[in-house]
Amino acid sequence: MNPMKAFTYLIPALLATGVACADDGERRITDRKVSVVGFVDVGQVVKGSLIQDDGGSAPLKLDNAFLNRNGIAVTYSGTLNENLHMNMGVGGLFWKPMPETPNVASKRIQFGPGISEASAQYDFSHALNLKFGFFGYKYNPDAVNLGEYLLRSEAYPSIIHTEGTGGWVWLNSNEYKSMGTKLSWDLLGGAFRQDLLLFSEFNEAPIFDFSPSYVATGKIGKAFEIGAGFSLHRWLPIKPSITTSNSQYNTYVEVDNFPAIPALNDTVNNRYQKAFAGGTLKDIESQVTTYTDETGTALVTAAKDAQGNTVFVLANGDTLRSKVSKPLTFKAVKVMARASLNLGALAGLDETRSGPFKIFGEAAVLGVQNQPLFYEKISDRIPIMLGISIPTFRILDLLSLQLEYFKNPYPDNTYQQYNNSLPQPSYPAGSVGKYQDNLQAGLYKNDDLKWTVYLQKNLFTGLDLYLQAANDHFRVQDANATPSFAPVTREKSDWYYMLRFQWGM
Repeated sequence: MNPMKAFTYLIPALLATGVACADDGERRITDRKVSVVGFVDVGQVVKGSLIQDDGGSAPLKLDNAFLNRNGIAVTYSGTLNENLHMNMGVGGLFWKPMPETPNVASKRIQFGPGISEASAQYDFSHALNLKFGFFGYKYNPDAVNLGEYLLRSEAYPSIIHTEGTGGWVWLNSNEYKSMGTKLSWDLLGGAFRQDLLLFSEFNEAPIFDFSPSYVATGKIGKAFEIGAGFSLHRWLPIKPSITTSNSQYNTYVEVDNFPAIPALNDTVNNRYQKAFAGGTLKDIESQVTTYTDETGTALVTAAKDAQGNTVFVLANGDTLRSKVSKPLTFKAVKVMARASLNLGALAGLDETRSGPFKIFGEAAVLGVQNQPLFYEKISDRIPIMLGISIPTFRILDLLSLQLEYFKNPYPDNTYQQYNNSLPQPSYPAGSVGKYQDNLQAGLYKNDDLKWTVYLQKNLFTGLDLYLQAANDHFRVQDANATPSFAPVTREKSDWYYMLRFQWGM
């Protein structure tokens, strides 16, 4: 069955179950509440740059760029018959596009309305509940910016996201927000929790694929917490022909007896290729016909045999066939593990007086299975985050430091995925040769280490201050509200700071 249809059938069935379990008689609505939250973000990209394509063009410098956003959210919540809890929120955001271009829309403040939440939760008991709709999900309570890798990431290509959904929220939004459902079950008096998740991929192409996931959390005493989970990422595709495309642009091939390829670096005619000594060529099918000799003449051309299979024709008329032909896929199995140690509890500190004192960490594997050509080393898909919350004894409510190490040998760029729906890295100007040169020059090691300094302080009742300084995966939006393909902080020396005043009632 089509997963969208299955999901459509499942929700009414669960709702019917909930109605059957509800008390008879009149509807009783309790806990009605209307809350309003507003915020102002101001900050600066102290050092950074913006990539507006696959990296083939020179980055646009953003040093000292001013950052500012103003937003508001209004949420209505209520409980029906003591079991069905509903949240409905709308909001709006004033934002300035980046970069500023000749396009008039990029020169003025834009306004974007949206839904902040539309969810309902049915309590089958005090320990078992079902939530569905559009809402946020967070499994790592200690992570303030980095982390939450299980859902805020892609495996192929290996991409990590920070900030809010689609780049709309820049600060204080360390959660995954999407459409879906969550079944939560607390055991052992709350010491062990299980979350069964089914979220639709809401932000990255191909959109709407469903990813069944499971997250477990265990508490040992008052000081130690562990968690683990897995996600069958995009295992229920809405359109399988996109999630796992059989096109020549997404099919890995191995071709024996391929002729030698000379190295070319012809910037005038835009011909750029690495040398190949001849033998078994391993590449994407569409790339095979782009290799040329010294004069720019293609070494082979593509044709179809009587059975409709692709063959590669040499200049002398001989044909070569692929001995291996395999499409790449977005589908992946992602796994996550985390741990937190409450040093304050071990030391007997009163957290209400000292503030949190914890060390914590999280690691994930973004795709346990290798794929040919691009994803042949699992160690290249393992982000690791370590953090500490430092007690300030009421000077601040929270002071948290986080570090991340992610040895990804490819550009942190979503161009191929966003524009072409291909589960492949984005090579600069689409050139394997340019990528190899950049790799050998160490360009893609500059963003292996990320960091965040985060603080929070309640100034008065209803008024909070947040400050974040970071080199993370921060992306900005253009005049069409499209998030930038690459983070603005890619070099080791890049960083930004952001200050938020947030008030609510």
